[in-house]
Amino acid sequence: MKWRVYAAYLLMLHQGLRRGELLSLASDPVKSGFDGRAQRQRSWITVRYNPYEDDPRYSRPAIKTPNSQRQIPISDSIVSVVDAYVINHRGRPTHSFLMNSQKNRPLSTEALTKVFAKISSCLSKGTRKVLYEHTGEDSVSPHDLRHTCAVYRLKRMLDEVGMEEALQLLRAFFGWARTSDMPLRYARAVFEDRLATVWQTHFDASVEVLRGLEAVK
Repeated sequence: MKWRVYAAYLLMLHQGLRRGELLSLASDPVKSGFDGRAQRQRSWITVRYNPYEDDPRYSRPAIKTPNSQRQIPISDSIVSVVDAYVINHRGRPTHSFLMNSQKNRPLSTEALTKVFAKISSCLSKGTRKVLYEHTGEDSVSPHDLRHTCAVYRLKRMLDEVGMEEALQLLRAFFGWARTSDMPLRYARAVFEDRLATVWQTHFDASVEVLRGLEAVK
């Protein structure tokens, strides 16, 4: 169970997968090929419905829109975790979905939600208080990992390209339409973080100046 949760956690946090996207993946979602431009092997994950069989679950996970079906790059470290889970910990179920339950059935949305409820219940009171002060919630959900991924990736993109290009890259990575306003919500979080950093830097500088003046007296 630990490896299943670990693999699910990393795929949602680093790849920004929605809960339904994660649970729709087939057991071989990662593909690799040689990138001639970079002169190295690269891996990507194909986000789509399992092409090998119909979904037997009562509450079928959904892939939100046609744009949500996409191919996104995946790092070697995440690939190694997914491979380890599939080879050593997934078991040998008769179904072809990536996420397998303890009863050798495709993992359900309800089961994944319960996992995060259990994770939240293990948080300390102090952590839950800080979480509530920042988000208005005292628990962690699968979608929170997608939010974190979006803010982090936009922040990294803005260090390399302009805003408009960064927003389009974000739309492609997270499966939003080219005209979607969703990236702008995360842009606000990025700039609030940058503002806090700039404010703290100026505040520290002002304190040092005041200390210097005090020393002169």
